[in-house]
Amino acid sequence: MNEKLVFVVDDEANMRKLMSYWIESEGYRVAAFESATQCLDRLHERPWAICLDIMMPKMDGLALLKRIQAEDSDLPVIMVTAKDSIDSAVQAMRLGAYDYVTKPIDRHRLSLSLGKAMEKYAMAQEIRTLRHDLSASFNFDHIIGKSPVMQQVFQQVRKVLESNISVFIHGESGTGKELIARAIHYYSNRKNGPFEVVNCGAVPENLQESEFFGHEKGAFTGATQSQIGKVERANHGTLFLDEVGEMTPALQVKLLRFLQDKSFDRVGGRRRIEVDVRIVSATNKNLEEELEKGGFREDLYYRLMVFPIQIPPLRERKEDIPALAVHFLKKYEGEAPCTVRSIDPQAMKALVRYDWPGNVRELENTIYRALLSCDNGKLNRCCLPGEIALLDGAAAVRGDLGKTVNGAQHMMSIEEMEKLAMIQAIDHCNGNYTAAARQIGMSRATFYRKAKKYALKN
Repeated sequence: MNEKLVFVVDDEANMRKLMSYWIESEGYRVAAFESATQCLDRLHERPWAICLDIMMPKMDGLALLKRIQAEDSDLPVIMVTAKDSIDSAVQAMRLGAYDYVTKPIDRHRLSLSLGKAMEKYAMAQEIRTLRHDLSASFNFDHIIGKSPVMQQVFQQVRKVLESNISVFIHGESGTGKELIARAIHYYSNRKNGPFEVVNCGAVPENLQESEFFGHEKGAFTGATQSQIGKVERANHGTLFLDEVGEMTPALQVKLLRFLQDKSFDRVGGRRRIEVDVRIVSATNKNLEEELEKGGFREDLYYRLMVFPIQIPPLRERKEDIPALAVHFLKKYEGEAPCTVRSIDPQAMKALVRYDWPGNVRELENTIYRALLSCDNGKLNRCCLPGEIALLDGAAAVRGDLGKTVNGAQHMMSIEEMEKLAMIQAIDHCNGNYTAAARQIGMSRATFYRKAKKYALKN
């Protein structure tokens, strides 16, 4: 028996029994009611569909439909009506009914409608679950950042949640600009609407207008069917324009016109389409410099730069690195060759000292790569790339680079520097030559050969 529950609501006993029998024979569970009140009392059981007679005493089907819609607007309701009450069925469809069938009921017609209604409700539930998960994932309270500069970012985000103001996010590559944009969307009053992303630098120039605004069939060679664009898909939601500084001049003109009118034409179309869209844009470019060069329109700049938010680079919030590193450790621990539950203090010190030119994205990739190199339960320094692992000994290296000989400064040779790096790598990896070779980017065979050359002891 299928666990999906179907309600049958009809004041005629014979009709209830007939529909219940047919629906049960399709493999569904059925609960039958002779009145609207009985149905309302059992809505908490969460049926997947309702077959509802329109003509009933006291509370009729239309009144019950309104109550059901108020409880769960996604729940499909199939209205059952006599042939002389088609007008009521049409009214029910306008009120949100999924479908209607006429008496005498065609069993095949009812089965087909019920099956499609189930598919619709399953999809609606899946979308609802995904939106809930996304809302939790991109809630800015869950974005890792306890540093004062990130707390300032969160304060700015909170200020724009209840408005439709255009937000401009600036930050270096890898700082998490899209994550902030998603947090703004999924924590705002638009969270139930779509979140559409356009990477302005990744769309070929000849397809940019179509990507943004869609096109009609036959608008250009290869347009075999009409297609809606990102702007239209984002209706009642948020459109995130990533790398907006890469936008071509022609597209800048089109976007500016849309921002002014809140309407557009599809490519090859003649009908103006109005949408309700919030714009959040981002770039790692300095748009002020682009303005001076003439690469970006000043009027579009001021349309987008209504509420700017600056995302600090990771090197300016190093106190967030430990928490981020542990977060990525937990995120990827299932992909490591062994269970890794913690990060060695020396490895963490090296992570904090590194400046992370690639920001949070580089840190995430580094932790993932390090986990794949681990062969015990702790991520230690020998698992990290050499430029990071050796950073903790940078001061010692700098101290040994120049030695005073008879009052003159003597610089270390390349071989001396290589020997010192190998010694430190062996020390950091507790004598494990294979890990030490990996740490400084040297093949295992070369490392052993040079270790013999420099008379290093294992």
